[in-house]
Amino acid sequence: MKKRGKKIYRLCIFMHSGAYDRVHEGFSIANVCLATGGEVHMLFTYGALRRLCRGKTDRFILEKEPAPSIKEFKKHLRRGAVEAISGMLKMGKKFGRLKIYACTGAMSVMNISRGELIKEVDSTVGLVGFMRLVKEADLTLYI
Repeated sequence: MKKRGKKIYRLCIFMHSGAYDRVHEGFSIANVCLATGGEVHMLFTYGALRRLCRGKTDRFILEKEPAPSIKEFKKHLRRGAVEAISGMLKMGKKFGRLKIYACTGAMSVMNISRGELIKEVDSTVGLVGFMRLVKEADLTLYI
């Protein structure tokens, strides 16, 4: 892909952790990349995959979240100092270069069907399929 004579920067992110602060940080990084002209591909697996299930995107999972993190995020969310995960996702989608993938292997292990996922999920893909995108990435992160 070309953009004004320059190659579009491709970022691939493996989202493994479902902790609120980590998923939030993943979207923060993605949105900065998108705002600076890049494209982002995010594969959600295991804990992070649960964030893509309807009704669970912004939920704090008490047994998985460090107490100070929950307290701080809730305070900043109430004040409007930080955006909720769902808002970060919608913001990224507005750029038009954010692709969200649900890992088919994790969906099978966790017994999650395609119908349980939020509408922002572009497609389901296995590791082999996602690795094709990673192969041409400028940067790959694991969160």
